Amino acid sequence: MNQHQLPPVLCIGITGGIGCGKSYICKQLEEAGHHIFYCDAEAKRIIRSNPEVMNSLRQIVGEEVYDQEGKLVKSVLAAFLCKGKNFSRQIDAIVHPQVANTFHEYALKMEEELHRIYADTTEEKNARIQALNTLQGEISVETLRSLDPQRTLFMECALLFESKFDILVDASVLVHVSHETQIERLMNRDRISREKAQAWIDLQMSEEEKLKRSSAFIINE
Repeated sequence: MNQHQLPPVLCIGITGGIGCGKSYICKQLEEAGHHIFYCDAEAKRIIRSNPEVMNSLRQIVGEEVYDQEGKLVKSVLAAFLCKGKNFSRQIDAIVHPQVANTFHEYALKMEEELHRIYADTTEEKNARIQALNTLQGEISVETLRSLDPQRTLFMECALLFESKFDILVDASVLVHVSHETQIERLMNRDRISREKAQAWIDLQMSEEEKLKRSSAFIINE
């Protein structure tokens, strides 16, 4: 199928630091009828069920990463990941391509459905361009909710830029909160100290860098 003959699906990445409220924003989008692809949930599914990935993890982490029934032993995988970034990168190299492929297949299915519903017209292409033009600077969740659910696919991805998944989407939206709000949410949500909350935040890309890389942002105080 010639992809240029399709009114293409608009793919939008939703990202943000820990405690920013990405899930809250995505829930609102789902309530408006939008499709949401959750990268973290898909990665967990793949680790637990994809034979190719399971074999690769056994070779890298050890046979004990799965029990005799083939179920993931989370503590073993967590211990491997905690050894450092070089170890987590090995896991990412196995899992991330599979997640990206699943997302691509999801988008293709939506495009095939669009092809059955809509004619390929200049008006349809212009509508996509106009939608992209709205995704600049500070926006509201209503801006995203107002997009056509049949033409839009959201990807929820905490590590959108770190994993380079931003190349899979047409635009990226950062769910942004102040540093103090982020700290307070983490302390209250997980009942941890301020120091522990800060340590978790420090593991992620800085908010300033995410703002630079994002097409648009939503303030979710």
